[in-house]
Amino acid sequence: MNSQIRHRRLSAFYRSKVLNALMMVIIVSLMLVRLYDTLVLPAVCGTVALLLFIGYSAWLWIKKPAKIVVNDVLSDLSGYLTLYWLIIMAMDSANQWWYIFPIVCSVIIMFIILVRDTDEVFVITE
Repeated sequence: MNSQIRHRRLSAFYRSKVLNALMMVIIVSLMLVRLYDTLVLPAVCGTVALLLFIGYSAWLWIKKPAKIVVNDVLSDLSGYLTLYWLIIMAMDSANQWWYIFPIVCSVIIMFIILVRDTDEVFVITE
């Protein structure tokens, strides 16, 4: 099936390797802040990752590069991790293992995905 993308820049925004990796770092930082209430380092790391996310998004929409690197697997896993984080935050008395297991899995997944060559260069403007 041949599907046509209506808005190529928006599709590149959602599938961007950099933005999805930063989103995973933000979610892991938020989980660590919730797990350890007084830990300042995850809050600083999450804030820096959020600022980088905002800066890269602004660059993508204002500078309008012709092509960027996308990774569909990382995009899917980042979405699942965000959904998992939303569910865990809604639970009042979640056990600490609800936080530790996805953090460890995220680190392993980030290492595997960012080392393997499954990226593609997505041409935005043709």
